[in-house]
Amino acid sequence: MRSIKTTTNEAILSVPAYISSVVLIADSAAATVTLNDSADGSGTDRIALKVVANESKQFNFEKGVKFDTAVYSTITGNSAVAYVYYR
Repeated sequence: MRSIKTTTNEAILSVPAYISSVVLIADSAAATVTLNDSADGSGTDRIALKVVANESKQFNFEKGVKFDTAVYSTITGNSAVAYVYYR
């Protein structure tokens, strides 16, 4: 399993993938991350997660969430960080 760190709105993978886990870390404000099945955010939202301020949480997807095209991340929150684990 591989991982990638994201802190901004960006394409994090340019190939199809299965997302198996996401760790979302919030600083002084709540944090959200949305993972979209596209290279530019124009596709289908497949995962949308949120944590409250000053918290972190690991979200596990036992069978993995399939992304057919690519993975685009949209993240909000002051200094929010997401670690996306994929295969």
